[in-house]
Order: sequence, then C-alpha cells, then structure tokens
Amino acid sequence: MSGNSGYILVIVVGVILLAGLTFMNLRKISKSTADLTQLKKRTLLWSEISLALFVLQLFFRDRQGGFLIFFGILTLFTGAHYLGVLYYSKQRGK
Repeated sequence: MSGNSGYILVIVVGVILLAGLTFMNLRKISKSTADLTQLKKRTLLWSEISLALFVLQLFFRDRQGGFLIFFGILTLFTGAHYLGVLYYSKQRGK
C-alpha cells in the first residue's frame, strides 16, 4: 500500500467513524427530554470555530492539504450536530 492510498484509507475510516458518532448522538438527542437550548448554543459555537479554522487553512494551506481536509470534515461533523439539534429543538417548539 503506497503512502497516498493509506492516507485516503485513513480519511475514509475517519469519516465513517464520525458519521456513526453523529448518528448515535442524534438518536440520543431525539429521545432526550432535556432542554436543548444550551446544546444548541454550544454546537453553534463549535461549528463557527471549525468553519473559521477551515477558512484559515484554505487561505494558508500547504501543498498536501491534510489539515484542510481535516478541518473540512470537522466542519461537516459539527455542522451536522448543530443542524440536528436545531431540528429537534424546533420540533419540540422551544
């Protein structure tokens, strides 16, 4: 296995793990009876931070772009959590 295919394999495995974690968290949130206001604020904050890091890396990236891919995946992960919390909080009417 060459270095490039190993790199792609790590990215694919990481995306699958984060997708599974997102699915499990959103299932727990859907069954929860807790107030989601604080969680909504927290996930929005982390989404903004990861998006800012992604944009910074986009402008100042190196030739490989490894951190750009990492922050892009992190932005998708935190954004999915925020949208899920937003959906369930609106569904509950809060």
